[in-house]
Amino acid sequence: MAILLWIILVISDTGGQLLLKIGAVEAASSGWIPNLMILSGYGFYIISFFVWMQILKNVRLFIALGASSVVYITVAFSSHFFMEEVITFQIILGTVFIALGVFLLGLGRSADDLQ
Repeated sequence: MAILLWIILVISDTGGQLLLKIGAVEAASSGWIPNLMILSGYGFYIISFFVWMQILKNVRLFIALGASSVVYITVAFSSHFFMEEVITFQIILGTVFIALGVFLLGLGRSADDLQ
């Protein structure tokens, strides 16, 4: 169940970011009128919020925050594939550091320490 919650969190958070970005670009060209993309992005954030609350009930905060930073990686690469944004060397290096940090947070900890 915990893995499913993390997957839903990453997908909803990443989806929310992408939809808000797309919606903001569309809204800028139409006089800043809210559109379906913006509303959908906020919908994804609502899902993300409730999933995050469930995760926080069961996982230590430092682990939850560290693991949730994986969203930075998924947003960077999703924006490249779905919105053709450029991935620079600095972005790749940053995502490697984030992944390394998440790995180090869990390194050498037992399952009891992580909950």
